[in-house]
Order: sequence, then C-alpha cells, then structure tokens
Amino acid sequence: MKIYITGSVGSGKSTLSRKISELTGIPCYHLNGLMYIEDPTDSWGNRKRDEEERSKLFHDILDSSCYVMEDARRECFIEGVKQADVVIVLEIPLYVRRKRILTRWIKQRMGIEKCIYKPHFGMLRSMFRWAMNYDTDADGTKSRIAPYHNKTTILRSNKEIKQYLHSFKTS
Repeated sequence: MKIYITGSVGSGKSTLSRKISELTGIPCYHLNGLMYIEDPTDSWGNRKRDEEERSKLFHDILDSSCYVMEDARRECFIEGVKQADVVIVLEIPLYVRRKRILTRWIKQRMGIEKCIYKPHFGMLRSMFRWAMNYDTDADGTKSRIAPYHNKTTILRSNKEIKQYLHSFKTS
C-alpha cells in the first residue's frame, strides 16, 4: 500500500505517518528530509538539496512497493500523490496547529526534540506564517490534491485520526 499524508506545519503529518508505519510495517518517509539537509554552517541550520539528488532519492521511494510519505503538498512531490493508493489530508484547526508549533519549537530549543534546522525565533515566525498561508491556499497547494478526491480521506480532529488509526489495528 502507498499512502501520502499532507497538511500544514503542525497538523500532525509526521506523527501520523510514524504511527501508520508502526502499525503496518510500511516504511515511512518525511519528505522534508529530501528537500533539506543539515548544514550547521548555514544560519537556518540546513540547506536545500541539489534538485538532481532530491529527485533521485524521491524516485527511489516511488519505486518501492509500499510507502507512507508525508509532505506539505510541494509540487516537486506530486508524483507521490498520483501513485498513492490513499491520500490523507489533515485539516486540523489553526489554533491547534499553533499550539503544536510552539510546543515543538520549545522542545527543539531545549534540545528535547531533534530538528534539521536551527530553532531560532525567525523559524518560529516562519512556521506560524506557513500555517496561516496554508489555510489561505495562496500557493494553490489544495488544488494539487483536488484531482485525487476519489482516494482522499480528510481528517479534521484527533478523534478522527484515532478512529482512522483504529482501522489499521482491526485489518
């Protein structure tokens, strides 16, 4: 099975993809790790991967028989949506995402949670802005998923996510 999970920063994509992977044994891929590579010399703590390298890594995943991948609907990863058997869209309320963003950022600042960027105030501001912009669909990311509505499941709350995960436990 090929599963593509998408949603805003702070929506729970990484957590859901890990849980599905644990329940099914399907390998999990966080596509942010394909976009960026750690670079301690950079002011943000990371740099974009070379497009050719990113593309090769991504196509290696696509060539596998099953995957759980998560991303914020970047255009360069649309083939993952096309190939997926299931597309999960997390539409978590903005206030919940903001709380999660702040909690994650604090954990990262304290060194409790690892990240591939430097958790400075500029990053926190950027994450809040990305979360807000995601809802406005200023860059057209929602329209990228629209053609695949027949295989899309929208989850809007922790309760719906728990119910969805339960379906994997009973399969």
